[in-house]
Amino acid sequence: MITCGAFLSLSFVGMSRTFLGTALPEIRSFMDLSILQAGTLTALLQLGFSTAVFFGGPLSDAFKKSLILKVGCLLMGCNLILFGYPEGVLLVFVSMTFVGIAGGLIESSSNPLLVQLFPGRESSILNLHHFFFALGSLSGPLIMGALLVNAIPWQWGYIGFGSFVLIVFVFLSVQSVAVSQKKRGFDLRQIGRLMTDMTFLSFFFVIFFNSGVQNAISFWMVSLLKETRGLPIGLASSSLFFFFASAAAGRLISSYLVTRLHEALYLPGLLSLLLFGLLSAVLAPGAWAIPFFAVCGFAHSGILPSLLGVAGRCYPEFPGTAMGILATGGGLGSVIVPWFMSLVSQVTTLQAGFLSLTVFIVAALVLMGAQFRRLKQMVPSRLTV
Repeated sequence: MITCGAFLSLSFVGMSRTFLGTALPEIRSFMDLSILQAGTLTALLQLGFSTAVFFGGPLSDAFKKSLILKVGCLLMGCNLILFGYPEGVLLVFVSMTFVGIAGGLIESSSNPLLVQLFPGRESSILNLHHFFFALGSLSGPLIMGALLVNAIPWQWGYIGFGSFVLIVFVFLSVQSVAVSQKKRGFDLRQIGRLMTDMTFLSFFFVIFFNSGVQNAISFWMVSLLKETRGLPIGLASSSLFFFFASAAAGRLISSYLVTRLHEALYLPGLLSLLLFGLLSAVLAPGAWAIPFFAVCGFAHSGILPSLLGVAGRCYPEFPGTAMGILATGGGLGSVIVPWFMSLVSQVTTLQAGFLSLTVFIVAALVLMGAQFRRLKQMVPSRLTV
């Protein structure tokens, strides 16, 4: 039951992001926000997430992981409802920041909790766990889009969303986790130990590059197809649905594949597929780019959860801290890499901006190749288990 609650909680993190993206034009119109203010709203959501996921890792090692998860759900539910009652720009900014903080607490506690509940199947369970993130990301535009099409105010969507999160919070509150946890103090020296470990740093930057490329593609894919390929907005927008649908399917498939293939082989394979998919999508004519972008979504899907699972096994003395820092790397990459791509696109063309993303993918491949032997030693094969 606690596993189901963890799955649902992570789906809320994905849904909170696409809920905002879908409703943003209506929110801007209702509150008379400028483009800069709207951009600040999305930045605060990501900033709150990145900050909380960084500190949430050590907190989940110092306290009960299930308690941190419950706090995250309570905080998210209350602030989603608060966001649905907009009483000024400042309150909207504050409530969205706390939605991001809540998402960071959920991410940083649910990952090590599931690693603790399913020893020996870390990568598999985390791929399945992050499938629900992708499922939530898919559900957000469908739910909010249906409300807006039927002239239902966006505020109702947020109030209903927050109410459902609070129901899950109540559900989690009556569950108990029958797993012992050694009590530790909140020790930031653990972070220093991890950040001087070359293997861990490689994992950090692979996630940094992968998450950054993923968000850059999802932010600018529709613009590329519409502006440089001349596709109608309806068809161009469908590419985003297929991208996330492929990511969701990929996480389900990855949860099985990582039980048959060692991560030292599986992860470079996904990065190579991502490089192929991105190059093909950028160079393909017209609508042919859409299926190649879907390939990118599939390739992205297994990298983050698999590396989180590897970290949980390689650093069992403080898994929450390790996975929290790695998730922070993904958050930072999601800010920096898309910004870099937009800078390149501004100076050159949007197509050149997409091609610049291949530099980050190649860098991630080099890092995984450099750690191939160490990864084989640190993570034993599960085929003989």
